[in-house]
Amino acid sequence: MTEEYHITEKDIEGMLQYLKIFHPERANREDAKEILEYMKASYHRLAMTDPEALNKLLEEFEKSKKK
Repeated sequence: MTEEYHITEKDIEGMLQYLKIFHPERANREDAKEILEYMKASYHRLAMTDPEALNKLLEEFEKSKKK
């Protein structure tokens, strides 16, 4: 079994930078961490309920890296 992912300070800082650019009204540490936690839970839920959709996201990511 793989080790559980924990949100890091670097992750929060990265999300905070994104929010400053695209959603300045939400650009605070609390919202940044809350969004990351929601995204983490959403991907976990997707993996449990629709693993094929998760595979599709990975394939789309891999295609984007080739461009």
